[in-house]
Amino acid sequence: MLMPPLHGTVVIASYSGVLGGAERVLVDCATRLPRPAVVACPDGPLAEAVRAAGLAHEEIAGGTLRLRGNGALHGAALARMAWEVGGLVHRRRPAALVAWSSRAALALAAIPRRPPLVSVLHDLHDGAVAAAVGAALRRADAVVATSRAVAASLAPGAVILHPGVDLAAFTPTPLPEGPPRALYLGALVPWKRPDLAIEIARRMPELHLTLAGEPLPGEEIALDPPGNVTLAGRVEAAEALAQAHVLLHCAGAEPFGLALVEALACGRPVVAPAAAGPLEIVAAGCGRLYPPGDADAAVAALRAVIADPEAPAAARRRAEAFGVDASAARMAAAIEAAIAR
Repeated sequence: MLMPPLHGTVVIASYSGVLGGAERVLVDCATRLPRPAVVACPDGPLAEAVRAAGLAHEEIAGGTLRLRGNGALHGAALARMAWEVGGLVHRRRPAALVAWSSRAALALAAIPRRPPLVSVLHDLHDGAVAAAVGAALRRADAVVATSRAVAASLAPGAVILHPGVDLAAFTPTPLPEGPPRALYLGALVPWKRPDLAIEIARRMPELHLTLAGEPLPGEEIALDPPGNVTLAGRVEAAEALAQAHVLLHCAGAEPFGLALVEALACGRPVVAPAAAGPLEIVAAGCGRLYPPGDADAAVAALRAVIADPEAPAAARRRAEAFGVDASAARMAAAIEAAIAR
């Protein structure tokens, strides 16, 4: 149960302006906090979703989506974010500041005379990036990781808070008639492995696969789909899931995987790599895990799941462990604990 309304604003800052899984979780949590929330992010799909949800939005400059490449370029973008959010903190005088990603955590840790800082981690990093983020987290008043895999990567002592799904918005529907249909739901970027999804479809000619997603700037990938693959572009997740029998996930290093939880809530079992976030989501009966990158094993898993008449009901039962209201309440409690300290 959510806490009663409290005075004092919470500023949530996102380095990204896209509307991926982490950003959808941001909107879900911000609309359920007991304090008024202001979301600071670049203009774009996330800002549109923030305004549509009735939340206050403050525009800030964005940067490249992934921490790689030119370190000086990233440093300038992070410094600009720190400057702009610092100005917002000075104007708004919030009760708490939330850094919504490892990139935001890097930027906001540099703000002087700020309110309590809660860093929320959604990413997997290693090497120099992980070391830099770890140093920034030492300046946070609380650290939350959206999966055990993320915590192990960046902050072993973080509070684990699995994102939730709106169980009233994502509901089971009858399975479509006709041949088996699988849905790939995510950005068409290299690390999500849409190329592997296409290879799986080549090896399973009876399957119709829909790739639902778009490339991200700077991370485009060339795809050569066969006739049983449809490139659908950006879609409404619940509507696309209603037209599928199963969700096919292919990223070998998925930090959590909100799309997997949304599929389960719709009564659609999940076939995903046995690594990182999916290991914390997919349980016996509601789907199958396969060795990352193994197309033949994925085909076998798809055929087994599609043939299991109990899998849709098991999927919905599993999703009930990831309700959004409980998830948002835990996030609110983490913010309040940071304020109290």
